[in-house]
Parts: sequence; C-alpha cells; structure tokens
Amino acid sequence: MSQKGNQQWCLAQRPIGHPKPEDFIKKNSSFPEPGEGEVLLRVLFAAMDPAIRNFLNEGGGYRASVPLGNPVPGIVLGRVERTNSASLNVGDLVFGFGSWSEFVVTKADQLSRAPVDLSDELSLYTHVLGTIGLTAHYGLIGIGGLQAGETVLVSAASGAVGSLVGQLAKLHGASRVVGFAGGPEKCRMAVERYGYDACIDYKAEPDLREAVRREMPDGIDLVFEGVGGECLSASLENLRKNARIALCGLISQYNAQGVSHSPDLWNLIVHTAQIRAFRVADILIDAARIRSIFEDLAKAISAGVLRYDVDVREGFDAIPSSFGDLFTGNHRGRLVVRIAK
Repeated sequence: MSQKGNQQWCLAQRPIGHPKPEDFIKKNSSFPEPGEGEVLLRVLFAAMDPAIRNFLNEGGGYRASVPLGNPVPGIVLGRVERTNSASLNVGDLVFGFGSWSEFVVTKADQLSRAPVDLSDELSLYTHVLGTIGLTAHYGLIGIGGLQAGETVLVSAASGAVGSLVGQLAKLHGASRVVGFAGGPEKCRMAVERYGYDACIDYKAEPDLREAVRREMPDGIDLVFEGVGGECLSASLENLRKNARIALCGLISQYNAQGVSHSPDLWNLIVHTAQIRAFRVADILIDAARIRSIFEDLAKAISAGVLRYDVDVREGFDAIPSSFGDLFTGNHRGRLVVRIAK
C-alpha cells in the first residue's frame, strides 16, 4: 500500500454548469478498516458516470448530496485487500459503488463479483461485463420488455450505454433501431460501428419531431432514454399505441442552470404508453439476475457480434479532467480512469 496514505478526490465546491478540475481537491486520509460485513478494496478503475454530476448539487439526486470536503462517490472496479465477510475473499475482483479513492471500504453485499472467467482484460468489467452492460440489458429487456419485430429509439446512441442498447436491440429481434447523437462523427459511429439503422444528429436537425417521424414513419414501440429534454419530447410525439419508455437518466439536465426543458407527457395518455424509470444499483444485489444478464452478454462477446469501446485514462490525477470530458464529448465509449494494476 502507498506510503502517502489513501489519496482521495473530494468535492471542493459545487460545480456551476459543466464540472471543472478546480471543483475538486485531492486529499490524503488514513487507510480505512473494514467493519463487520465489509471489505477493503484497492480501486483499479474509477468509472466516470454522468449521474455523479447530480450528486454534486445541493439537492443531490437519488442519493444524498455530497457534502463539501467529502470524497466523490462513483462506480469502481477493485480487488478485495481485506475482508470481514464470508461472501468475498481476498483477491476477488468486484464492482459496485465506492468513491474516487485509492482504497475504499464498503459492505460486501453491495458489491458484485466480476465474472472473471469471461475475460482477461480488466477494463471490460467497467463496460459490457459491468454496470454499463447491466444498464443496457436490464433497461432494454427487463424494463422496456423488448419484443421481436418492435421499433426502438435510443438516446446517446454512440455513448457507452447507448452503443450497447442499439446492438442488443438488433440481436433480440428489433425491426428498426434509430438513435440520437450529437454531430456527424458520432452518428456515423452509431450506424457503421454499432449497427443502428439510422442516427439523428440532434445538433443539426431543425425539427427533431419531424426527424424522428422521417426515420420511424410507423412510430416507436420502445424508447431507451438517458438524456431527456428535446430528444425525449420528440420521441413522445412519435409513439405507437402501448409504447414503453425505459428511463435511466436525464443527462441534459445535470448541468442545467435555470429552467430546463420539460417534455409534454400528454402523449403518454394519447398512446396509452408507459414510462418507467430504473436504477442499475437496484439489481446489483440480485446475483441470479446479474448472472443471467452476463451469460447473455458473454455469448454475444464470444460470438464476436458485440462491439464496445473503453476510453482508459491513466493515473489518479487524471480523474477531475476526465470527469469534465464526459460533458464536452471529449471521449469515446465508456470513460474510466485506471488507478492501479
């Protein structure tokens, strides 16, 4: 273990708009000791997730607001260094909620053991075989209830989650899959690399509602939504009867200052549609469901029909700037920071 103590990135001030490196401060703390039912993890990778931005605000989100001076929470992949739990052993590779720290203590029952028999590349467990894969699969199949022959519209189509959702939709029999992305390069990736039938550049289209209608003239059966705002409004204007919306995030609002765009929910009534929000954290303790999802994803990986991109930044000091890159588009695929090997 480091002689410098346990390095942590803590919240120095609440961000205004896009988070900046000066919003965070690096501190050294003593090494935490696990209590009953807890484990000490050496963090190998810290994942950069948009939802964390919400926790930095005064009101927080579905978790409590991060107090000033406290470590920033986030999904981590790590190895068990010490254990006071019968369910995890020293050396186990696990993922779950931790913090931007070199070492974290957390309850063993809040962690999931990585399927180490599926890959030798550890960064894969921050993507397809981690919370990103779980979010995409659970949201599309478990929440959205995708059926063969249905049409699917996906926000952030070239992002870490969206890139998997589009591919999984096609693998599970969707008749047409269309995405939203910002800029021609991201739209090109969505179609050429991730297999979308079409991708709408929300930055270039003068009327998103008409753009969706053009690409999906028969309407939408299932929307996988992680952005919100005008893209969601355009989706709601093009629903088919009994459509479903799986809602996993509202990234368009995380950095919003003042009044944010609110979609008209009347179309849910018109089309007897339903919108259901979900959090991947809710299934992290469901070992049977996680195993089933990973088995399905592993088959697709082994068959060579699932593409994924992991943008790995190196070093603990890279965390603040990497987190900011999430909101400027300066990354490709799942953005993670490697802290240790």
